Amino acid sequence: MRFLRKLHKWLGLIVGLQVILWTVSGLVFAWLDHHQVSGEHSVREAQSTMLTDANSFVEPASWLGELKSNEILEIRLAPVLDTWVWRVETTQGVVLRDAANGDIWKLTDASVRHLAQQHYAGTGRLASVAFHPNSTMETRDSGATWEARFDDDRGTTLYFAADDGRLVQTRNDNWRLFDFFWMLHTMDYQGRDNFNNPIVITLGFAALWLTVSGFLLLFKSFRRQDFAFITGWRQK
Repeated sequence: MRFLRKLHKWLGLIVGLQVILWTVSGLVFAWLDHHQVSGEHSVREAQSTMLTDANSFVEPASWLGELKSNEILEIRLAPVLDTWVWRVETTQGVVLRDAANGDIWKLTDASVRHLAQQHYAGTGRLASVAFHPNSTMETRDSGATWEARFDDDRGTTLYFAADDGRLVQTRNDNWRLFDFFWMLHTMDYQGRDNFNNPIVITLGFAALWLTVSGFLLLFKSFRRQDFAFITGWRQK
């Protein structure tokens, strides 16, 4: 029983500290404005490019031979900035083809700057543009992205998919604060979104054991005479 009490005490301290973190992080989630965290007021829909009779396109048949038919999932016409492209989705990813000549079309530093200015609705200036070949902590599983960072007071950063220029993430300082406490809440200190990570599972079993051991210690910590005052109160 002495070992059980000591283990219960120290395990209770560990579980209790995590309960405090869960409580504090929950309060932060309630305190932060969801609209500010999502950054929805910092972005806007880009103005659509109008398709007119003056547009002259090369049919996909002229370059389809470069791809295997079983690799193609979808082909559709889409605007990127002032350019119309064929968006080709394959089993290997997305490729853009210039609709005017069929050439492969890729985002550049200059085109990302134009995209960022089209989507940004804040008052800051574009401070920097950077390419990330792999997902980052801020983009999660979005794959390769272009980052456009603005110098406003919110630290707004827009992320565009490197394959087709889609706006995939909007981040700011409110989101970064939220994400830090989200990490503490989920106890996923790497990916931050996995509720089934080993640390959470271990702590869950620890809390269960703490409950069972506490119930057992309850009978060892109290005796019948400890409740004598209740009997005396009833007699009165």
